[in-house]
Amino acid sequence: MSPPRHNLPLSAGEFIRFVGRERDIVDLGRLLGTARMVTLTGTGGIGKTRLALHLAERVMRRFPDGVRFVDLSEATTEDQVLRAVAGVLQAVEDDSRTMTEAVITALRTQSLLLFLDTCEHAVDAVGRLCRAVLRDCPRVRVLATSRQPLHVQEESIWRVPPLSLPARPTPTDPYSADPAPLPRRDAQRYESVRLFVTRAHAARAGFEMTRENSGHIAEICRLLDGMPLAIELAAARVRVLSVQQILRRLDDRFQLLTSDGSSGALPPRQRTLRAVLEWSHDLLSGPERALLHRLSVFGTWYREAAEDVCAGDGVDAGDILPLHFSLLDKSLIMVDAEIEGTAHYRLTETVRAYAAEHLAAEGGEDERWSRYLDFCVTRLEEAAEGSRSPLSWAERLAHFRLLDHHRENHARVVRWALSKGRVDEALRVCVALRPYWLVRDLAAEGGRILESVLATDPDEQSPRLRARALALQAELRLDLDVAPRVSTLAMCALEAARACREAGAAASALATMAALALRTNALDEGRLHAERALAWAEQDGDPLTETTALGVLAQLARRRGEPDRAVELLRHCIALGEKLNDRWSVARCLHVLGSIDAERGDFERARELFAESLAVFEELGAAPAIAHCSRELGRLYLAQGHILPAREPLASCLRVSFTSGQRIAVARALEALGELALAEEESERAAALAGVAADLRTALDRPSAETMRLRAAVERRVGPTRTADAWNAWRSLPLEQVRDRALAFPRASDRPAEPVTLTPREREIAELAEQGLSNREIADRLTISQATAARHIANIFRKLSISSRTQLTGWASARDRT
Repeated sequence: MSPPRHNLPLSAGEFIRFVGRERDIVDLGRLLGTARMVTLTGTGGIGKTRLALHLAERVMRRFPDGVRFVDLSEATTEDQVLRAVAGVLQAVEDDSRTMTEAVITALRTQSLLLFLDTCEHAVDAVGRLCRAVLRDCPRVRVLATSRQPLHVQEESIWRVPPLSLPARPTPTDPYSADPAPLPRRDAQRYESVRLFVTRAHAARAGFEMTRENSGHIAEICRLLDGMPLAIELAAARVRVLSVQQILRRLDDRFQLLTSDGSSGALPPRQRTLRAVLEWSHDLLSGPERALLHRLSVFGTWYREAAEDVCAGDGVDAGDILPLHFSLLDKSLIMVDAEIEGTAHYRLTETVRAYAAEHLAAEGGEDERWSRYLDFCVTRLEEAAEGSRSPLSWAERLAHFRLLDHHRENHARVVRWALSKGRVDEALRVCVALRPYWLVRDLAAEGGRILESVLATDPDEQSPRLRARALALQAELRLDLDVAPRVSTLAMCALEAARACREAGAAASALATMAALALRTNALDEGRLHAERALAWAEQDGDPLTETTALGVLAQLARRRGEPDRAVELLRHCIALGEKLNDRWSVARCLHVLGSIDAERGDFERARELFAESLAVFEELGAAPAIAHCSRELGRLYLAQGHILPAREPLASCLRVSFTSGQRIAVARALEALGELALAEEESERAAALAGVAADLRTALDRPSAETMRLRAAVERRVGPTRTADAWNAWRSLPLEQVRDRALAFPRASDRPAEPVTLTPREREIAELAEQGLSNREIADRLTISQATAARHIANIFRKLSISSRTQLTGWASARDRT
């Protein structure tokens, strides 16, 4: 009798129930076609064995002698490894040969796949065996699973990723549940959601994913980091709990995610989430365990942060980097991202929770958190002070991107500081984050954090810190709260600043009061506040408040009908920004200058300024500014009667506003698209857009005459009855569907094509591009930024309805003939 083709421990039914990993299996199949040895690595519960089993089943036909599966989960010594492999191969040791020789003899003439599962308890021994097999058995390929690589020269390492996850949506929809529902059409896109639903249905036959529970399912998958074992254990709980209850109980995930008997086929080490982690934890050395526990204070980190916070008491600072390599090899930490050339790491939430338990049990939690708080305060204050001096734009961008990546870290460290009564340090973190919160328009997030800090032991706070924090709170709430509340916040900040002679806080509070006066049309009062704010900001050396005050003074002059004075103030502001290489401040001024040129009828110059400022906002990723600038650019096209070119910037405005999560920005974008619909003679579409915008504004208590103007315009065209029906048509839809309908433009009419008009700058750039110059070469030739050149090229392509530079060939000569 010939031996069986394989001894894989999966039945056909389990192959059928395998969910996801389709791309991984295809890619791994290709890799096994060229590599002699492939090792699947990853943290416990990530699905290494299951993936490898299905891969082996898929590629079995390539190997005439089949697949041999060897379970090494109980093997901790070289002898145990060899005996396990020999037992599967039926290799016999005798006096004339060692066990290794017996294994090699059994494999030497075979053409098979040797599958070594769960190798991490005897990495060195398995590595030596694999080297011998690869050297002496030319037709054998090795597939291994291990929580760390086996360090064999021919080894190709495949780090098994988590199952694909839905991104956490930005909460824009006022009608949605919390968490936001996952659109049904998206459910099958995400492996983690498919796995949860499949296993939940197996646990309870009537289970279905609905609009009501889909958001909770997606959030469970996110909190479990796409880890298959954890998701399967969570899904099994639908027998006795709703998905909402499962989500609420995930704070105690190690108690919740235990086997209930349905996982009897799993080995004991995989029957609970805690057992999976303990299995990995037991393999660590003392310094590895200590570092892992201490890293739980971070959400994400880089080497210097780990050295500062985690060194000491058995972990030398010089050992931090090699210990990182070791923990990476063992799949307990992972590379998170590379931010401006610096590698960042992270723990999955499950591993972090487990490590935090150990850190608390050891009594070292407060010390590590305290060191991390001190680290954050020092670094953030140094960066905030540095931003007041000239820095290259690249350095400023790098700093913002670093802070983007550490947003959750800073929120967590502030919460810890408050829990320990270290309120002044929490205030210092918030105040140092002021430039970042303002540039990134994180007013709601920063305001919530700051409000909790200001409310904690207010009488014990440093007067100067409290004054600066109060001024920042007023600044952040300017676009979020009603005018009386903002005015009260700003006045409280000003009084606190005067009491302790804090010039920076006084300047910021006065600038906020000036901006508020501008909105309420109290122009003389606003000018007084802005001039005083400017004087205090110059005294304090605070360019951020100085540019804000200049911007408000320019808008006040514009409102008073003094555009030349407004331009003069904006030019002053631009000079200040250019001196510091602060292109964000410069772009804001260019945007306002563009608006002034548009009012004067200089549409080409306005369009150039909008395009230049938009390029900076896009480079910075400043979503609200991008939305605002795109909206004005679209309206500029409408003012010129260029209807079709207005579609793209107005569509971009809605997309960016929706992604930013600011519902007032979504309302403004819908209103602008309503104007476009009117211009395209789609009156009922305009009413539907305006109806949703009105609802958003009502929910935010931010009424506007714009929606009523749009409704009146529609009524004049189609009458009140049809207008009322159209007004209500989209109001009950989820906001995601409104977005999709708003972006599904009607077919362009058969009206004659509008003439293509390039601005003088665009014509100049088009001619240089036609000559074959790259964006960098164009930027150098015209002394503009590369981003600005790229923006102009994109505008040219859109206007000329082309998609590549080769299509520009002959453009200039053709234009000259017309």
